[in-house]
Amino acid sequence: MILSSQSDTPAATGDAAGHRGTIRGWGSFVLILISLIVEGFDLQAANFAAPSIVEDFGIDRAEIGPLLSASLIGVLIGALTIGPLGDRFGRRTILIACCVAYGTLSLIAALAVNLPQLIVLRFLIGIGLGAVLPNALALAGELAPRRLLATATGLVGIGITFGGVVAGAVAAHYLPTHGWPALFVAGGVLPIAIALLLWLALPESPAFRPGAAPKAATAGVRAVLAPEFRGRTLAIWLIFALVLMVIYLLSGWIPLLIRDQGYSLAQASWIATGVHAGGVAGGVCASLLLARAQWKIVAIFAALAALSLLLLAVHNWGMGMLIALLLLVGFFSTGTQNGLNGSASATYPAAFRASGLGWALGLGRVGSILGPLAGSLAILLGLTAARHFFLIALLPLAIAALLALWLARRQRLAPPMDEGQ
Repeated sequence: MILSSQSDTPAATGDAAGHRGTIRGWGSFVLILISLIVEGFDLQAANFAAPSIVEDFGIDRAEIGPLLSASLIGVLIGALTIGPLGDRFGRRTILIACCVAYGTLSLIAALAVNLPQLIVLRFLIGIGLGAVLPNALALAGELAPRRLLATATGLVGIGITFGGVVAGAVAAHYLPTHGWPALFVAGGVLPIAIALLLWLALPESPAFRPGAAPKAATAGVRAVLAPEFRGRTLAIWLIFALVLMVIYLLSGWIPLLIRDQGYSLAQASWIATGVHAGGVAGGVCASLLLARAQWKIVAIFAALAALSLLLLAVHNWGMGMLIALLLLVGFFSTGTQNGLNGSASATYPAAFRASGLGWALGLGRVGSILGPLAGSLAILLGLTAARHFFLIALLPLAIAALLALWLARRQRLAPPMDEGQ
């Protein structure tokens, strides 16, 4: 059972009440998962719409860069500034408000008549997206039994990855006939619809219900950098940045690697899809393992991702082995990220969990911005073959694994205490 209540057994009111609580808990989990699938869709919408935007506005491909970066910068700001408000006003409140906000902005973006308008709107959309993720992750964990907090948080985060797959499918179907506005219309209608469902059916976190323990006097970044959390927080920030840098490096260079091996565009598309499928499987696997261990799982997956990348980089493999290694890379790299989401959530108490996740996810976006630039660094270092670019990812993953092992030891010595849950 993933979600039923904050205790691991049904309440004393009887089996029927416990069964109803289990159904409500699973329903809440599914709603949060759908909200993150929708967020993943919106995060990728501009990437898939870019070719159509270039053609429609008659601009050069080089001019599209600011549009693709705008939402990432917005996500960083939203996670750092709006996301922590969930510790003050409640996760559910911020989640619903931000879904409505970025959905409305996406509908407006569909009416944009030039590139500067789209850039500004995508930046504002990114702010809303950045605030949704930490509160959705925190709420999913807090609606689960305490022993499954990290598992529930990790599992629900898979919605972001799956949302990118959905965006690709929608783009393939509607872009040829309806153009780029269709993606932004879908990216507007979907979050507004899910916001209505969240308002009707999603409960608030137990930490914000009547009778819960008073909120901490200190929240936000001051709370996560308090002496007892400072070391762990700085380590978590660095791991998020390193892992997201690797993931965005891979997303940028895997297609190049496949094409560099001489495969057709159709073959490259199927192989890239397999990488995403491996990522979903890895995210599920890592999240389920978090019930037994948390930061140790992050360390293991990061180390195995590094090993997979090393094998990928040292030899010019045939198609069968290439696909197998890319599946492993997707499995372990995405598994590392989902394990990281769950473990970080379990590190902080409910009083400032959204702040802890918001700052980690926000600062992690610095890594996502730097990731694609690592390819340029590889060229400067003389790594001209596409497969050699993956050597750049080995050191970040090794550092992430070592930091995760250190956090596992600290977590064992100082586990978080969630009052009021």
